[in-house]
Amino acid sequence: MLHHSLLLIYRNFLRAKSYFLINLVGLTTGLTCTLLIYLWVSDELKMNKFHEKDARLYSVMEHQKYATDIMTTTSTPGVLAETLKEEMPEVEYAATTTWVNSFTLSVKDHNVKAKGYAVGPDYFNIFSYKLIQGNADDVLKDKLSMVVSRSLARKLLGTEENAVGRIVELQHDKSLTITGVFEDLTSQSSLQFEFVTSFELFKDENNWVKEWGNNGPSTFIVLREGTDAATFSEKIKDYVKGKNKESNVTLFLKKFSERYLYSRYENGVQVGGRIEYVRLFSIIAVFILLIACINFMNLSTARASRKAKEVGIKKSVGAQRSSLIFQYISESLVMTQISVRNSVMNM
Repeated sequence: MLHHSLLLIYRNFLRAKSYFLINLVGLTTGLTCTLLIYLWVSDELKMNKFHEKDARLYSVMEHQKYATDIMTTTSTPGVLAETLKEEMPEVEYAATTTWVNSFTLSVKDHNVKAKGYAVGPDYFNIFSYKLIQGNADDVLKDKLSMVVSRSLARKLLGTEENAVGRIVELQHDKSLTITGVFEDLTSQSSLQFEFVTSFELFKDENNWVKEWGNNGPSTFIVLREGTDAATFSEKIKDYVKGKNKESNVTLFLKKFSERYLYSRYENGVQVGGRIEYVRLFSIIAVFILLIACINFMNLSTARASRKAKEVGIKKSVGAQRSSLIFQYISESLVMTQISVRNSVMNM
């Protein structure tokens, strides 16, 4: 029965080549666009969700109040993280980070350009970047330490093995010791870098970060189990004002994995971000798929008269209703399967 139906489908396709090609191209194009959009949307929604402490991982952000409006930023005082950890029992881990820049790293006469930034000692306890060498509690304890990615270790040293303990020059100025190696970052991390250095060294060389009236670095915290984020956010709202009476800053918490999609603020109110593009492209994908399906149905309807004659002849020679239904459904499914296969191959 199945073999007979497939043979009939093959003959029908050969008999109506133009119909078959138009339908195939239309359906394949629609499915390809839909699948590509789906993959992009799926990737966007998964961004930064891989961290083990995601449910308790927050970015500390600021509302800076001015005469006419409120500016919202991820910049915070450079001493905020360490002070929160010392004074707030709800905070399990806290780390300050600078901003990712391109630097020159050197091992003897071998120079490599790489992206990196300075981070606090709790960094690898907060974020789940897998360390293949080194311990998360210790890798950034020393001011002259640095942690590199597996691929950067290979660029610098030829191999990641026995990288710990090797000396690397930063900007031909400072000699740092590799204390750890982490696995290369996935595309689902919004933070993309190849090495990190100690924030304590950065702080020693930039006295301005020690002042409560200055902003620039970012602050990330992990709350202890059972801590209510909304309550804690309210608790630290005027924390900076308590350290600097002239401050116009109020603090609040934003879940780190949500910050990527919901990053746009207007006058202190969250109003969107990349989530708007995710929603827009999702709607576009639905419309493309609907158009492809409607086109498929219209072409099938256009051949209804020929099909009616075919059905009449088959019934006159004893064909059952169920066998006819099975044949035409099979024909549509085969067309769909071919389109899906072509779509996957085109991607």
